[in-house]
Amino acid sequence: MTKVLRIAAMALLSMAAAASCRDYSPPDAPKQPIAFYHNVHAGDNKIPCMYCHYTADRSVDAGIPSVQLCVGCHVPASSAPTSLRGQAQLAFPKVKGNDSTWYNEGQKLVDYWRRGEGIPWVRIHKIPEHAKFPHYSHVNAGLQCQTCHGKVEEMKEVFQASSLRMGWCIDCHRGETPLSAAEEASVKARSSFVRKVNAMRESGGDVRGLTATYPNQRASTDCVVCHY
Repeated sequence: MTKVLRIAAMALLSMAAAASCRDYSPPDAPKQPIAFYHNVHAGDNKIPCMYCHYTADRSVDAGIPSVQLCVGCHVPASSAPTSLRGQAQLAFPKVKGNDSTWYNEGQKLVDYWRRGEGIPWVRIHKIPEHAKFPHYSHVNAGLQCQTCHGKVEEMKEVFQASSLRMGWCIDCHRGETPLSAAEEASVKARSSFVRKVNAMRESGGDVRGLTATYPNQRASTDCVVCHY
């Protein structure tokens, strides 16, 4: 009976993965409350992703930067403390005439800070509730943010570059999604799945069944890895 259930589960997995591999067309970027240009911040100014999304290497979620973090760059330090919130003045970008898009969008940030309100950013990347994607395990394995989120440093408005479907995840775990040489080496060195296979091989165990179909597999595809 156990064998029958295992075969049925594998069949369902294959069907779900195949269905989720259909062509994907990235949707348009949603309208955000403030025009935050990633190509200016991460591109032109080369601000590291982890500066703003600072919990990505130690939390399930990458985290949304607080208003105070943004204010640290755009408002003078003397006005940044909460006690002086009502006196906050936009210091950057400085635009002659104060009538440009840059200034107007920056002023929206200051207004949120003065009111003590969070910015109601529109979420872009979202996987189903029954699936789990712990950011910290992927970041600490050596994957770059761009591998999943696309070249955000070139995006004026961020959109969902990858499908985030089951088949897309499975392809990467099986080693069928191309990675940079540095990412591949890091993942192979840190992956618990790869270490397990290597340990079995070194101890004389038979790993032919694990490596026969997907010799470059990077991570487990057991259901409980993502559905727990």
